Amino acid sequence: MNAPLSSQEVAAGFAAGPRYFPHSLDIAARRVLMLDLPADTYLAESFLDDRLFQAGPRGGWLGEDDFLAMAGQLPAPTDAPGFIFHVGHCGSTLVSRLLAAGGGFPVREPVPLRVLADARCEAGKPWDPLGDDRFRALIDAFGRSWARRPDGMSRAIVKATSLSSGLAPDLMAAAPGSKVLALRIPLAAWLAALLAPETPSADLMRGARVRLSRLTALCGGDPGVRLHALSPGELAAVSWLTEAATLAGLHRAEPDRVMALDFEDFLKQPAGRLHDMARHFGLALSREDAGAAIASPVMSRYSKAPDQGFTAHDRAAMQAESAARNAGEIAKGLTLVEGLVGRYEGLTGVSDWL
Repeated sequence: MNAPLSSQEVAAGFAAGPRYFPHSLDIAARRVLMLDLPADTYLAESFLDDRLFQAGPRGGWLGEDDFLAMAGQLPAPTDAPGFIFHVGHCGSTLVSRLLAAGGGFPVREPVPLRVLADARCEAGKPWDPLGDDRFRALIDAFGRSWARRPDGMSRAIVKATSLSSGLAPDLMAAAPGSKVLALRIPLAAWLAALLAPETPSADLMRGARVRLSRLTALCGGDPGVRLHALSPGELAAVSWLTEAATLAGLHRAEPDRVMALDFEDFLKQPAGRLHDMARHFGLALSREDAGAAIASPVMSRYSKAPDQGFTAHDRAAMQAESAARNAGEIAKGLTLVEGLVGRYEGLTGVSDWL
């Protein structure tokens, strides 16, 4: 990073717009890392995580109490941020880029969501690092900070990391006017996508503790799943099940605020579905503008790395090859999930999503 940000500089400009971005939360040291980010960085970057450091942005640590006070002075947003929660690897980054065409200012996968999701799975235990009051204060402060947007953009839309879907009820409670998109793809297609690389994603193992904790809560007790005994396909399937069950429950509880969408359905009629999503978030995107966005180069690039070409045809070919190569692991994953869904009432809402 370049010359460090001072707390005085951040305080002077925090309310004016999203320039001063709360990048990281250090729970143990009670501090928040602030970065100086232009609006173009929000629009361009697929992830607002540690990859931002490659560009050397200015930054500096702010005491947590100072951050809470600063965020608390922001007016409660009249246009609350929207949220995209998803099962992962289901087109969420593409959807975020397309919604930007309609004035949806993207805040893609802010790191504090992952930190808070990890800490929240310890809630109520003797070693819970936050407690309810501190947790809710942080949720409110980050929600207010993410709601800031530059002139010319209609609403901030936070694309969460898939691990943080369990935070959705708390974020929605902190921002009563917020709307949510719950995005998924069917399990078999999801497994083909996850298992396509020769080496399975390490993210599944890194997120397993949080997801298995949430799965246990959804099942109302120990479902008998043991991380060390899961094959790659089973681990991937359990990850999907946890996120899908969380989002299905969210949709049932808040049908007026949560729009559930299968990415496969989006691909069948992308312009119409984009228009529906924009309207759900209160964005003024006409059907003609939605069609223009779908016709733009965004749809033919890999959204997580826009310099790479990646069309719907490429995606279908990749999934078909992976489905054939990983048929055994996909079958294991499907069998495990179908068995769990049949045994636990808290998972029954997933049946229609399989």
